[in-house]
Amino acid sequence: MSLLDDPDYLPFKLDLAQRRVLMLRLTAQQRADAAFLDERALPAAPVASWVPLSMLLDARPSVNSAADFVFHIGHCGSTLLSRLLQAWPDVQVLREPLPLRTLAAALEAGSLPADEGSVLLGKLIALWRRPAASATRTVIKATSSCNGLIAPLLTSTQDEGARAVLLDMPLVPYLSTLFKAEASIGDALAAEPGRRADLVSRLDAQATALETRTVPERCALGWAAERARFHALARGPHAARVLRVDFERLLADPAAILSEIAAHLQLSHDGLDAALASPAWSRYSKADAYAYDASDRQHDLALAGHRFAADIDAGKRWLDRFVQQHPTFAAAMS
Repeated sequence: MSLLDDPDYLPFKLDLAQRRVLMLRLTAQQRADAAFLDERALPAAPVASWVPLSMLLDARPSVNSAADFVFHIGHCGSTLLSRLLQAWPDVQVLREPLPLRTLAAALEAGSLPADEGSVLLGKLIALWRRPAASATRTVIKATSSCNGLIAPLLTSTQDEGARAVLLDMPLVPYLSTLFKAEASIGDALAAEPGRRADLVSRLDAQATALETRTVPERCALGWAAERARFHALARGPHAARVLRVDFERLLADPAAILSEIAAHLQLSHDGLDAALASPAWSRYSKADAYAYDASDRQHDLALAGHRFAADIDAGKRWLDRFVQQHPTFAAAMS
């Protein structure tokens, strides 16, 4: 039996240069434990094999489960949300599979034709949709650099029923979260060129550039670009299949917001109590060996707000200027 026909194996790495995909065997528990489906998720003795991309493109995997998605702006609670969704026993959650990031980067750079990328996306999703063990649903949490895939996904005839949660947060807590960790700033700056290009594409024909001189301004631009993208998706032709979620609201009223998310993803209401009682609320989601709850987060944000007040103010001033220059985007930024 081909690895492409075995649901115990997942597409784990995409090598577009060599035209191949690495299929890795992961148990249901290994999938559930992995904060990121990249090199950090490799077992001590991995069982894997490379498969030619031509075989993947020709594959017709047997799929009898649904797949939905969590897209987000980065560092906004998406890992916590994904762990809460695991409280539903029939849901398999796959966090940030590496091939999705590789595909998004290739399409953004123009190194992969859009039509081939669309077919490849559908094939990868079909393989990820085969959950291990007794699960019947799959939720894929994408990396924040993959937001350019949302529109192609929603318009694809291969995944007509796919639904997406679009997670973000207001500008100030977002900047506070970034500035308290240098690696987070690096993530935001790495994503900024693509986000800038997407935002420019939404402006009038004369707006060919957006001036940013500092790191806080570039981070604010990235946030604004994703807010504009999410705003447009929530009002576009596939609006019924996307749900915007504010992470701050999720923390403030978890029962109400989780109920909305469950209804949107068509999950049983019976799982809500388990999600509300999940130990994930009190752990650091990316490394759950560490205790970390909402009060710890508020303490960290308050410290960052004080320490990086000048940087946060610079980001806010940039956003104010942007809205003044482009008032039609005011609703998207609020």
